[in-house]
Amino acid sequence: MPRSFDALLFDMDGLMLDTERLSNETWRRAGAELGIAIQDEMLHAMVGMSFQNCIRFVEDYLGDAEAADRLQKGSDRHYQHILRHEDIPLKTGILELLDWVREQGIPRAVATSTRRHIADIKLQRSGLGKFFDVTVAGDEVARTKPAPDVYHDAAAKLGVASQRCLVLEDSRMGLQAGVAAGARVILVPDLLSPSDDDRAAALAVCGDLHQALELIRSL
Repeated sequence: MPRSFDALLFDMDGLMLDTERLSNETWRRAGAELGIAIQDEMLHAMVGMSFQNCIRFVEDYLGDAEAADRLQKGSDRHYQHILRHEDIPLKTGILELLDWVREQGIPRAVATSTRRHIADIKLQRSGLGKFFDVTVAGDEVARTKPAPDVYHDAAAKLGVASQRCLVLEDSRMGLQAGVAAGARVILVPDLLSPSDDDRAAALAVCGDLHQALELIRSL
C-alpha cells in the first residue's frame, strides 16, 4: 500500500532535541545576574519563536529596551557555552524514529526557527545531522513560524509539495506554520499542553516520538 505522504519535515528544538528547558534556564541565569525576575509566562510565550521575534517580545514584555538587550545577551552567552561544552539532550524516541525513516528511504528535512549557525552546532554535536541532507533555518526565510515559509522551503528543497508532507512539531507556532503550509501536522507537545484548538488542527497529538513513529508507520 502506498504511503499517504511523500516526505517528513522535522522541527528541531523541543521536538528532536530537549533544548527548550536549556533555553529557559539560560534566561533565568541571565535574569538572576541582572536582578530581573523571569516569569514562566514570558518563557512560555517564546516557545517556537525565532531569535529576532524573541528579542522584540522581551522588549515589549519588560517595557525596557536596554534591560531586554542586556538580558538577551546574557542568555545568549550562557546558551552558547552550553551548546559548545555540555551534552545536547535528545528527545526520547528520536533515534528510533530517524533510523526507521532512513531505512525506508523517506525524504526528510529539518525546518527550524533557530538561526543557521546555532542549528548547525546543535545538529552536529547531537549527532542528528547525519540523518538530514536538507535543513532550513529561521534566518534563511522572509517570515518565521507561525508563517509557513520554512516548511514551504524545506519541501521545495526535497522536491515535494508541502501538501504531501507530514510535519512533526512540538509547539503551537510550529503547528500553525505546518498547517499554513498545507501539511498534516503530528504534534508532540514538549513544555506546553495543547489547547482544544491545537488538537483540532493537528492530524494527531502524540505523547512521545515512539507514539509518533507508530502513527507514521500506519500511514
